[in-house]
Amino acid sequence: MADTTRFLLEQNEEQQQLTENIRRLLFSTDDANVKMAVEIMKGSGVPETLYEDLLVCTKILPNADLRNAVRKLLSKQPVPAEWQPLLENTVAFANLQTAKEKDIRDKMSRMAKETGWEGAAQLGYAFFRRFGKGLSYVLTYPKDNPFRIKALQLLTDGDLFDFHSGIGYHNWKNERPQEVILSKVDTGIKFPDDHPNAADIRVIVFHNCKFNSIPADVKVFENVQEMDLSVNNLNTLPPAFAKLTKLRKLDLSFNRLTRFPPVLLKMKSLEDLNLQYNGQTMYYDKPGKLEIPEEFRTEVPNCEVLV
Repeated sequence: MADTTRFLLEQNEEQQQLTENIRRLLFSTDDANVKMAVEIMKGSGVPETLYEDLLVCTKILPNADLRNAVRKLLSKQPVPAEWQPLLENTVAFANLQTAKEKDIRDKMSRMAKETGWEGAAQLGYAFFRRFGKGLSYVLTYPKDNPFRIKALQLLTDGDLFDFHSGIGYHNWKNERPQEVILSKVDTGIKFPDDHPNAADIRVIVFHNCKFNSIPADVKVFENVQEMDLSVNNLNTLPPAFAKLTKLRKLDLSFNRLTRFPPVLLKMKSLEDLNLQYNGQTMYYDKPGKLEIPEEFRTEVPNCEVLV
């Protein structure tokens, strides 16, 4: 019995290794390797764990003949019904890995007219899981839409909610302040107060999400302890922000604040507040500096403030 179990485990490990090898061939930049992967699967079958990878390949491979070969192979598999419109649609994202998120979003919007919202959402999930981009179009769906909700869940890891990674704009965290560009862009993406597990979130990344304001419904994140709102277009914070009674760390650097947000006077739990580089219009070659009220230092004495 032990020998049989060991044999099955070894066989399973060999299958997993073969699947991983095929995956590497599929995403190779060499067309010969991709063709080899297709031929292997024609002869030995297509592992179910590669279905989503194949779906991605039908859209991103630069070679149209290879895209069609992969599409034909995948069409013979028992894939989800919502994938069928994607397999019939010929829109390609050949430069996905270097494309700007806005360009991907625009192309997915056009594609969705043929594939429907569900098809576009399935492709967005697949792109994001593989390349960390392509999800922003799904985030433009109406609040509480089930496909948008799933996108929000994909951006959540335990108690961390990284909305920035779904929006897809540049991460300025490791750049010099002089290089940061603050721009107003209408993303068409609503604030994520419809997150299904908002009360479980402890850390939120809203860095460079192009927010012009924060809605009162931010209070749904009632247990958040750290929030990064850096590089946005905020000129104030709503009174409802005071509902975040457990917030300890808040980054508001690189925004459009010209005065200290009054609501912060009520946030007794704050321990770390970053207000650097505010009051500018677009480029931060001349740092702004907010005046911190003495009342804040009295009311929130344990908060370290950067200005």
